[in-house]
Amino acid sequence: TAATARGVLLRVQAVIDTGGPISSLLDELAATGVTVPAALRDVPAGVPTVSQLQDSFPEAARTAAAASIKVSPDATLGDRTLTFLRRHTGARSLTPRDGADPDAVLSRAEAALRGGDVAGALAQLDQLPADAQAAMSEWRASAQTRVAASVALGELTAGLSGN
Repeated sequence: TAATARGVLLRVQAVIDTGGPISSLLDELAATGVTVPAALRDVPAGVPTVSQLQDSFPEAARTAAAASIKVSPDATLGDRTLTFLRRHTGARSLTPRDGADPDAVLSRAEAALRGGDVAGALAQLDQLPADAQAAMSEWRASAQTRVAASVALGELTAGLSGN
């Protein structure tokens, strides 16, 4: 029944929020006659939590920042030294900054993520240069899994609320 499915959906949401496997709950949901979307079926071990994404972002951002740092052939010794230090220390902005440079983009993405806005963080990361995006690919995949699962769960909930 719809009431049973809504109850299972609430438990799925709780597990998605706290982390853990959802495959048995999805089986329960399917048993109520609900078609489980692929975005949920394809993550039987669980969906990355917002907390996990927040915890793993700084290291991924340091890697992306380092990947995006380029030394101009006509750079001064001071500029080369600063570039070396930035690349090897992982120094980056921790407060949101305006601008299109990778450090500014990463600072805004991290701010969105700290606010729980995973989709907003992903939208910011789309502005990174290709080498920085490649360095963030594993983190992005986890974040995209989270967003897709949340959207699918929202659509299921809305569909059942209409019943």
